[in-house]
Amino acid sequence: MPSVVVADDHPLMLEAISGLLGGADFEVVARGQDGAQACAAIVERRPDLALLDVNMPGMTGIEILRQARAEGWPTRILLLTAGLDPEPIMEALRLRVDGLVLKGAGGEIILRAARSVLDGVQWIDRAAMDQVAGLIGQAATAPTPLTPRETDVVRRVAQGRRNKEIARDLGISEGTVKMHLHNLYEKLGVSSRTELAMLARDRGIG
Repeated sequence: MPSVVVADDHPLMLEAISGLLGGADFEVVARGQDGAQACAAIVERRPDLALLDVNMPGMTGIEILRQARAEGWPTRILLLTAGLDPEPIMEALRLRVDGLVLKGAGGEIILRAARSVLDGVQWIDRAAMDQVAGLIGQAATAPTPLTPRETDVVRRVAQGRRNKEIARDLGISEGTVKMHLHNLYEKLGVSSRTELAMLARDRGIG
């Protein structure tokens, strides 16, 4: 009987999913209403499957997935989402999520997804496939959005300011500036301050 950890910050959804799995030959070994509880339970119990809400307090399902990949957890990760916001869903795909199911998909779909994931076959439910394909298309054609703070950093890089000067201007540490630059390089697909400055000029940031 496969073991599973279930986490959702909505008590009724948590109860419903746990009951669904428990009645279908899954052993629910732990339940949680926030990401920190879920993460701790996965590390402690090492279940075959973790079924996690994408948006939870403490840690999101995406953050748990990221940690799972970084640390090589054997647990399969199946994410539940109420919608398809571009950023977390694209991140889940980049992290090779084992499964993605819309909350409105219905119990039978959730069970089929769980079984598919346990068999090592990635599952993105049919109702979500077109939307995910649309997100991929948008990502290929639309500029990657920046947060206001990232825009502040990019603007100052384009102005030729050093990390120390950027930190002083924005009232943050040099370490935080370096963290923003690292994230910007990955997000925008650049590898140097020069490329970042050129991209900033292309976008009219300066």
